[in-house]
Amino acid sequence: MPNYIFYRKDQVVATVERADVENAVLLISQGYEKLTDEVEAARPEAALRRLADIRQEDNVTEHAFTTGSVFCSIVSAMFK
Repeated sequence: MPNYIFYRKDQVVATVERADVENAVLLISQGYEKLTDEVEAARPEAALRRLADIRQEDNVTEHAFTTGSVFCSIVSAMFK
């Protein structure tokens, strides 16, 4: 399975195989920014779905941390 990398411009996310340097350079020249995520998948569509899953997992983790008891204790200790 190929590795895919992602480029974003505004709300558009483009998927490029890691080995496809020409398309990556083209996207950068059009103003796209490279995302840090890299995914192994059978097809570009599957790679985009995996990226969405990763982003959702990050949001859930962040929410759990900011609503957790450890975070609340740290904040409370800071304001005492």
